Amino acid sequence: MNYLASYDTNVESAYIITLPGDGTSEKLTQQCIQSCEAVGQPYKLFEAFNGRSGEIKVPDGLKDQTFINFLRVHTSWITPTQIATFYSHFALWCHCLSIDKPIVILEHDAVMERPYMFHKYLNNIVYLGSSEQKRGAEVISIPPHGTDHNGLYRFICRAHAYAIDPHIAKNMISYVLQQGITTTLDVILRADIFPIVQDGIYAYDKNHGLSTIHKTWL
Repeated sequence: MNYLASYDTNVESAYIITLPGDGTSEKLTQQCIQSCEAVGQPYKLFEAFNGRSGEIKVPDGLKDQTFINFLRVHTSWITPTQIATFYSHFALWCHCLSIDKPIVILEHDAVMERPYMFHKYLNNIVYLGSSEQKRGAEVISIPPHGTDHNGLYRFICRAHAYAIDPHIAKNMISYVLQQGITTTLDVILRADIFPIVQDGIYAYDKNHGLSTIHKTWL
């Protein structure tokens, strides 16, 4: 079997993770929608898990998901909102695997610069860009702006905009199910664990590197 010949590179949609009823999230989501429409990026809204009350609230559309019964949190410092963020992304990884097509994952503060329609990097996370790069920072093959405390590992630092295919989604799901949630989502997306590439700037984060994800939503 020609594995590459059977690989569908067409991106099914971008999914904007949003929290209905939260004013900040709704405002940012509208800006993200407008940016998608302006560049012709197909998109769908995806209601986030919500951890603001201290407990994880499951969106109505995901109440049949069973993965949260198997994911284990192996750290004491991670907050309910950070866990909810992880769940939201994990659910989209599962969706990517289920539909067997590449997807784009956008947090509500992402702004699309140009459409990402074809995922030509089989079994790779494609990082779509950052506010630093929008302001002129270098674009290199591995996202440059996050390292661990001793500089050994590069990670995407903010998971506001990236693309995946079913093959990498399966690997990401398997890794997290085996290892559990040991840190925040963006630090899990580390280049020594998963192949990560970047091919230009397709998006950036509206908040210019100041995360809204743990403060105003999820």
